[in-house]
Amino acid sequence: MQLTSRFRIKNINNIIEFLSDVHVGRLATIDVNGYPQIIPMNFVHTVTDLNTKNFSLDYGKPTYRKDGKRENIDNDFKIVKNVSTKKTTLYEHVIYMHSHHRGEKIENFLRNQKVGFEVDKEICFLPSYYFHPTDASFADTLYTSIVIKGKASVVSDNQEKAFAMNKMMQKYQSEGKYAELNQDTKSIIHLTVIKINVDTIDGKYKIGQEWSDSFRKDIANKIIQREGITRAREILKDMKIIIQKNGELELPISVNLQL
Repeated sequence: MQLTSRFRIKNINNIIEFLSDVHVGRLATIDVNGYPQIIPMNFVHTVTDLNTKNFSLDYGKPTYRKDGKRENIDNDFKIVKNVSTKKTTLYEHVIYMHSHHRGEKIENFLRNQKVGFEVDKEICFLPSYYFHPTDASFADTLYTSIVIKGKASVVSDNQEKAFAMNKMMQKYQSEGKYAELNQDTKSIIHLTVIKINVDTIDGKYKIGQEWSDSFRKDIANKIIQREGITRAREILKDMKIIIQKNGELELPISVNLQL
């Protein structure tokens, strides 16, 4: 994915957070006739530091109160960093999915391991009249997109399969109320788990970060007027804009510092 610097997601934590929040990704394989086949899939993403034990980044297992509500809802990732470390951190990204044991996508990547995986979110459509009174070409869309390239395989080790599915359950059933899976669980033994070892991962934001603060506020107010306050709060959160209790808009010092 060719990205200009101003749109690229530079902060690894933002990529990880996005992949943990979005529930559907699209797996692209090449069929027997050379055509791409694209299939929507539930998935979980894991990431491991390859550089040093001074930094670990992974899903933290949630804990629950007696009423069933999560205690560490804002701490889905264990992030421990030794700030004195100067080395460039290298990460190993993996995508896991579960699947029926037979099917065209599996036949495709058994023949050609190279696959694509894409995850995106439409944040908001921006009508043309936000920018120009009559010119339709000014219509735009705010979005986030992650594009992954890697090599797919079927996981054969039951312990790894159990690991992947427990991560999947943490993501999709975060309230708990299930028994943790293990390598001897019958469903794990008979389950097909697909793994993508990621070669490249690139992210793109288009959230108005190139606009001036005054123009961002102007567009934010138009979004509130068109979408309503409840929906607008969600949209503006993705734009790194907060609606304060008094109705004022709070913008970060620099959007690019957060990306």
